[in-house]
Amino acid sequence: MNASDLASRLAESPAPEGVATALRRRLDSLDGSLDGEDRLGRALNLPWKATSIARPQFGELHSRLMDELFVTDEVADLLCDHLVVREHQLTSAPDASGPRALLCLVGPPGVGKSHIAHEIAEQLGLPLATIRLDRLGSPDELFGNERSPGEIMGAIERLGQSEIVLLLEEVDAIGGGWPTASTPGQAISDRWTTARAALLAALTDAGARRTFHDPFYDVPFDLSRVLVITTARWLPDIPPLERGRLDIVQLAGYVDDDKVAIARDSLAPAMLREYNVETDDLTIEDDALAALVRSYTAEPGVDQLDGLLRQVVRRALTRRALRGETDPVSIVIEDLGATVGRPTRLGLHRRRRETPGMTSGAVVRRSGGVLGQIEAVQMPGAGRIRILDTAGADLTGRYAIVPSYVRSRLSDLSVSARSLEEFDTDLLLPASDLPGDEGSLGIAAAIAMVSLMRDRAADPEFLAIGGMTAHGHVRRAHGVQAKILAAHRGGIRRVVLPRQNEHDLDSIPAPLHDAITFIPIDEVGQGINVALR
Repeated sequence: MNASDLASRLAESPAPEGVATALRRRLDSLDGSLDGEDRLGRALNLPWKATSIARPQFGELHSRLMDELFVTDEVADLLCDHLVVREHQLTSAPDASGPRALLCLVGPPGVGKSHIAHEIAEQLGLPLATIRLDRLGSPDELFGNERSPGEIMGAIERLGQSEIVLLLEEVDAIGGGWPTASTPGQAISDRWTTARAALLAALTDAGARRTFHDPFYDVPFDLSRVLVITTARWLPDIPPLERGRLDIVQLAGYVDDDKVAIARDSLAPAMLREYNVETDDLTIEDDALAALVRSYTAEPGVDQLDGLLRQVVRRALTRRALRGETDPVSIVIEDLGATVGRPTRLGLHRRRRETPGMTSGAVVRRSGGVLGQIEAVQMPGAGRIRILDTAGADLTGRYAIVPSYVRSRLSDLSVSARSLEEFDTDLLLPASDLPGDEGSLGIAAAIAMVSLMRDRAADPEFLAIGGMTAHGHVRRAHGVQAKILAAHRGGIRRVVLPRQNEHDLDSIPAPLHDAITFIPIDEVGQGINVALR
């Protein structure tokens, strides 16, 4: 494209006056290089004129999030809160300055973060571009340089409009392998000392949004109408100051019945389309899907389920081909064993049996809520007590209040002093990854210890959540929703939890209220009585 063509296009361009002036200066200084002409031509091609978009119907979006994506009412409310406020800011004060928080969906793999972003884009009638932040090697790949555009402006150019949904995945993992400067030998800039902070600074300030600058195009571009949605797997990896720039919505996972519906209505049809198989040509019975969910997976999301379902579908197609048949195939529960093996998940309460000194304990890891076992054992000794977790950490000091509480309440707990004086005791607890949740297995640890010393088994369908003080008062726990979902997957029917966490029950899926009896308590003794009754 020659200078004359560029001049004609510039004269007709709807670019703002300041941008047009900058582009005219660049046109006048062109030295005939193809690179300069290409960069100027691509800058002219940017969607400078706003696209007319129908305004969103938030009621319909809220309903679809709950009915089609199986989010809780609270999550749907939080998502709509962000979108309604954003819409109000855009329509009532489009030129205002100040902070603009980014929507951030947080949860382990497979819980629907990307699907929610796609649903929002569809309901808003906007195209969506996805950027995997954890796969970028440098800030230049995101923000651009003189040789090539960055991912952000590249998405705008590719989609051809200035109002899009930009999905930035894995914001908690951004910059893990990035250098501190964008090119070798470049002076280290404060802008790049924290890659995530640089990204948030560029996208959460209204003024910076309106003058976003990619060095490749070398003119400011208004990103104020771009809806930025970020995702993260593990919130503790984002520093608190940076979390303040985010509207955080946490997704703990699905209940089993919702996983069955997702497999039937979404996962299976998607893979049949991928394999070019008609839906009438292969069906999967609901009881087979339910067996895959309940007997083969223990995840909060559906990633593992998707892999197992793929195995089953492929094997069914292969067997039909080997038989030389073309009839429709129906996969039933009896077909699973020969394809994916014997069930791997039978429920902790079934595997454990009713053994004194054992009870369930729920923790939160990067993969989501996990239901593990707490085991207390004794051997002849001199009263030594050791407390370890499954990762090998010595927690004796952290949980010292547990044996202190038992020793101080021997009569009330019907525990013999001899069991503490003439025997050594080991307690094994599940390991947790959640900062701030230290000591949250205190109630469950005390139950296991008393169960052993009274030689009385705890209810195998019982779980205690929460920490404790030396005087037996219960302490608030973190990650309650993820722990309760893990309990449901493990067959727990009764849960005691601190009364301070009673409000957390409002955020758990409605089916769990029918499946589990929740018992708020104030004192550890109340939990022990429920577990050992």
